[in-house]
Amino acid sequence: MPFRVEVLNETSGGARLTPERATELCRRAFVERGLDPERMGELSVALVEPEVIHDLNLKFRNKDAPTDVLSFEVDGPYGEMVGEIVICPGCAEMDLEELVVHGALHLSGMDHGENFEASEMARVQKRVMEAVRGR
Repeated sequence: MPFRVEVLNETSGGARLTPERATELCRRAFVERGLDPERMGELSVALVEPEVIHDLNLKFRNKDAPTDVLSFEVDGPYGEMVGEIVICPGCAEMDLEELVVHGALHLSGMDHGENFEASEMARVQKRVMEAVRGR
């Protein structure tokens, strides 16, 4: 089955992301990291309200505040990645497409620590965004 990302929009705002675009963004991020998307399992992107991401951030990261993006990875039954990227457009400091790439890079094993701008992850994210935007 070809790699595909499902999108669930639970926001009341005008955030728009098609499964096709989410798939393209995640595919580019994974390929940039040397991963084969076709060998990965299920992946979804959920667009949520601030209250939802706040609750998730508290439950899973012990941070009592909303955030823009969270990534959850689970190993599938055959070792494939099964994951979800949860994005709160209302809390976003980046545009929606960058947040999808950001979440995918976290799922690929990257981290940026406290200083995102100075991180390798920021440089990889920039390369991916330039590639998907044709720059």
